Amino acid sequence: SGTVKIKLPGSDEFFVLQDGQQLPMGTTFDTTKGRVNLVSAASNVPGQTQKAWFYQGVFKVNQSKGRKPLTTLAMTGKLQCGSGNQANAAAKRKKKRRLWGDGKGRFRTKGRNSAATVLGTKWLVEDRCNSTLTRVARGRVSVRDFAKKKTVIVKAGKKYVARRRP
Repeated sequence: SGTVKIKLPGSDEFFVLQDGQQLPMGTTFDTTKGRVNLVSAASNVPGQTQKAWFYQGVFKVNQSKGRKPLTTLAMTGKLQCGSGNQANAAAKRKKKRRLWGDGKGRFRTKGRNSAATVLGTKWLVEDRCNSTLTRVARGRVSVRDFAKKKTVIVKAGKKYVARRRP
């Protein structure tokens, strides 16, 4: 719904996504002005699909191979984080990037400092200059903290902040 733009692998241009369009892995989605319902086929299991809505972000989609494929949505775009004298200029630029997901299946949303893997839920992953926030609105999410090298389960109504690697 709304306006969802896509950029195919190897292309430099975005264009508007059409209903029911099949896209290759490596496609970049811009859902800042719309929502997309991704349906990802689970290989080796005929007729089994996984689907979830994604919105308010720009991300690139890939999927692992194997018996239980995992669809990964990696947030893209630069975070404009300044330091010292650059702070004033950076204050006017984008300091966050975010992506909401709502659905079931083997989906992972990946930020700069952590990755959230769905356990049937509605969740947000938001990159900031010094951390990645995961907030769960419904269900549970498994969050992998890259700096601490640990995984935590975040339940509905809770959040987890993964700090930048030192």
